[in-house]
Amino acid sequence: MREIVFRLLAIAFSLALFEGALRVLGQPRYDTCWVSDNEFWREDPVLGFAYQPGMAMAGGVVNALGLRGPLPLHEKPAGTRRILYVGDSTVYGFGVADDEAFWSLATRAVGARHPEQSFEPMVAAAPCYSSYQSRVLVERFASFAPDWAVFYVGAHNDERRRRYYEDAEIPARAARRQAAWHQLRALRAGEFLIDRLGRWIAKQVGGPTAWRRVPPDAFEANLRAMIATARAAGARPLLLIPPVSDTLADRYPATPVYQEILKRVAAEQQVTSVELEPLFAAHDPKTLYLPDDDFHPSPLGHRLISDAIARAIEAAENNQH
Repeated sequence: MREIVFRLLAIAFSLALFEGALRVLGQPRYDTCWVSDNEFWREDPVLGFAYQPGMAMAGGVVNALGLRGPLPLHEKPAGTRRILYVGDSTVYGFGVADDEAFWSLATRAVGARHPEQSFEPMVAAAPCYSSYQSRVLVERFASFAPDWAVFYVGAHNDERRRRYYEDAEIPARAARRQAAWHQLRALRAGEFLIDRLGRWIAKQVGGPTAWRRVPPDAFEANLRAMIATARAAGARPLLLIPPVSDTLADRYPATPVYQEILKRVAAEQQVTSVELEPLFAAHDPKTLYLPDDDFHPSPLGHRLISDAIARAIEAAENNQH
C-alpha cells in the first residue's frame, strides 16, 4: 500500500511540476488563427479572431466592426443601394489605399452609371478569413439589406493547411476554453497533442485536401449557405472566380479543387459569375500583384477586378429589365 501511495504522490508531484513549468512558459498557446499577443487581433467566440478597431493595418484603418470601409447605418436610407463585398485580404484591399481597393472602385463605377441613386459599399472581409468567417459575416450583414453580394472566396485561406482543427470547430473550441478543466495547462497540452496526432493521421490517409482549414465539402456548404442567405436578404449574388498565379498553384495543389467547386455551384445555383484568370492573363504578372507577393493584387489588379464587377452588375441588371 505504501508503494502505491508513493507512486501516486510521485505522479501528482510530477504533474504539478509539469503544470508549473507550462504556466511559467505560457504554454500551450494555440488556436486556428488566434494569437493572444498579436496587437492587431482580438478574440471573437464565433469568428475565432477579429481585428482591433482603430488599427492602421495593411493599407486601411479597421472600423468599429473590425473590418474596413465606411460604417453603414443599420436602416438603409431611401434611394440608397448597397453592395456587400465578402472574402479575405484581397477583398479587404491588402496593401492598397481605400480608393484603390476594388470594393471602392467598383461601387463608384456602378454608381456613376446610375447617378439618380446613391451606392455604398459594405466590406465583410479581413486578412486570414476563410469561407467559414465569410459565412458568419454574411449572416451578420444580411439585416443591412444589401442589393448585391459580391463573393471572392476560395482563393487561398480555405485550402491552407490547418494548424490544429478545422475552422468550423471554432465556436465549440472557444466555448471549451472557458471550461474549468481547460484552465489546467497539462490537460490543454494533452488536447494539443491529440490535435497534432489527428492532423498527422489525416495527412497520411486523407490526401492533400483532408487537413485543410476548410475541407472542400465544408467550403461548398459555406458557399451554398452564403448564396442562400444573400438571396433571402434580397441581395443578388455575384461570384468571382479568383485568379491563381503559377507560383501559388505550385505551393497549394488543392487550389483547383476549390476553383471547380466555385464554378459548379455558380452553374447549379444560377449565380452570376466572373472568371478573373482570363483578365489577368492579358497582363504581365509582375504588374498584377504587389512587389514580392504572388497573391495580393496591385492597384492594377484591383482595377481589373473592379471593372469586371461593374460590367457584370450592369449586364445582369440590363438582362433583368
